[in-house]
Amino acid sequence: MTKRLAWLVLGIYLLIAAVAWAQPQIPPAPTASIYIQDYAGVVSGDTKARINSLGSQLAAKTKAQVVVVTVKSLQGASIEDYALEILRRWGVGDKTLNNGVVMLVAVGDRQSRIEVGYGLEGALPDAKTGRIQDEYMIPYFQRGDYDKGILNGYLALVSEVAKEYNLELKTEAKPVPKQRAGDSSWWDTLPWWVKVLFAAGVLLLFIIDWLFFGGQITYLILALLFRRGGGGGGGYGGGGFGGGSGGGGGSSRRW
Repeated sequence: MTKRLAWLVLGIYLLIAAVAWAQPQIPPAPTASIYIQDYAGVVSGDTKARINSLGSQLAAKTKAQVVVVTVKSLQGASIEDYALEILRRWGVGDKTLNNGVVMLVAVGDRQSRIEVGYGLEGALPDAKTGRIQDEYMIPYFQRGDYDKGILNGYLALVSEVAKEYNLELKTEAKPVPKQRAGDSSWWDTLPWWVKVLFAAGVLLLFIIDWLFFGGQITYLILALLFRRGGGGGGGYGGGGFGGGSGGGGGSSRRW
């Protein structure tokens, strides 16, 4: 009996250890310059100063906090879990309003995520945070210009949050054109008849699926396409976070 109890206790300890090991190993919450934590060393001093200044202004007038964190590696964790843990453990945003936002950039893993607290889900739905990354950040990341991409994305986020609170902030964030004049995608280069055949083939597969499989394959494809990512959710200088804890949504990108 005693031996069985010992094995049970050992198993519980091992389970606890495994769960603890699986949790993202995020840095402790900062107490200074809280709006930008550049652990990857890719952000210039001027950009840090601008982010801290804008973040402080926004928080003073709205209690919302938009934070940037860069890391070299996620150390095997998913970027969704990592960003959510930062939002919760650091307490980004107001405790009652849950209006925190975390922009996480994992340079070595070539991934980014914008995590949004419940209180800002209306202002920053998943589609919008995805578009901000696609148009304001990723094009710069692909060129290796993390400093510009992070600043551009931060300005876009702050602008959207300010609109939610009817606050005017001049940020001058500019999206990068996805396709320059004269460039063509592979689809544009195809002859019209190839496009027609492709569309007819897709329609035929759709009909076969509904006739013989009850539309199960179609449902599966749609579920994969529209599945949402997992979701979660200062003052300048010596200030601190507001204690926000709730995660509402967000989006992730690779490049």
